[in-house]
Amino acid sequence: MKMIFPLLVGLILILSFKSRDDLYQVITAHPHDVNDLKPFIDTVHQSGRLWVVRLRKNAPHRVYQFLKIVSGDEKSFIPQLDAKTHIDSRQDHAVRIFIDSVDKDNIRKDVENLSGYKTRVSGSKENQLAVLSVLSRLKSFGYDVRELCHAQNLCNIIAEKKGNLHPEEVIMIMAHIDSVGGAFAGADDNASGTAVLIEMAKVLKDYSNKKTIRFYVSNSEEQGLIGSSYYARLLAAENGLKNLSLVINMDMVGYNSDGLVELETDPGFKNLATWYAGVAAQFTQLKTKITLGAWGSDHVPFLKRGVPSILTIENWETKTPCYHASCDTPSTLNYDYAAEIGRLNLAAVILKDQAKAFSF
Repeated sequence: MKMIFPLLVGLILILSFKSRDDLYQVITAHPHDVNDLKPFIDTVHQSGRLWVVRLRKNAPHRVYQFLKIVSGDEKSFIPQLDAKTHIDSRQDHAVRIFIDSVDKDNIRKDVENLSGYKTRVSGSKENQLAVLSVLSRLKSFGYDVRELCHAQNLCNIIAEKKGNLHPEEVIMIMAHIDSVGGAFAGADDNASGTAVLIEMAKVLKDYSNKKTIRFYVSNSEEQGLIGSSYYARLLAAENGLKNLSLVINMDMVGYNSDGLVELETDPGFKNLATWYAGVAAQFTQLKTKITLGAWGSDHVPFLKRGVPSILTIENWETKTPCYHASCDTPSTLNYDYAAEIGRLNLAAVILKDQAKAFSF
């Protein structure tokens, strides 16, 4: 029996490893992609943004573009928090002064303004006008602002305030400005994220930051993360990725039915997601779900290069019914919820800025 038991354990491990060989994570939610994929998959697990499937034998090669092989560590779960984030009362007070300044009406106005363009599809004239409008807003707050163009008429925005103690360490907050092109739509995806970014920049303009705070408004996200991929490659070439201590991505932060925010990153940054859930518990009314297995938004190019990065996004199981549709308009959003996500991300920025040294 002593010899048989290890052999049985080894056999089980081998079989379980082999059974994962044909498991894939779905990395798209575009309705037409999903419709193309569904006849060739069997769902193994689905929770939040994590959708694990097994391919059927007759699956055509084209469907692999919608999939990535799972590592075995992907999961989505409600974190069990034993205690709130441990910070002293001085830090707690400093954080609350700034997060209490978040104004949901400001967020609403910016969502309405961005949704007022007939289309924000990347490359369009109105997309360019939207970029210039946001650039002007960020510049008015006193940030050092510039455009970063990855193609003609396709520009991203970088707004930065240097740190007064550790300027070489960068905390980056980002959101994409482009939409899928519906007329006067794209309110949740992603005018909401861009509007919260603008509000965060407005609040933080009076914050004395030790580390550099950078706002990055990306473009061409809906065409395959083109803007963020370009910027990640550029930073890699300049040896600038090592300076990014935290990347926070906001995409679809305006639709809510249950007060739940999804915190998405890769399995290697589980500690970051757990810390973030603790920050949410201490400083907001939000409930959190952690999803390990990132896809489909601008944090992915940075995660692929080992940068601690996290997506804050509305609960995917109850996401807006107007996802990528013409009904994604400002009147469908919950601005109290969007403001709470802004407070969460502000708290995370300030805590990370004030920390002497901690990594994820």
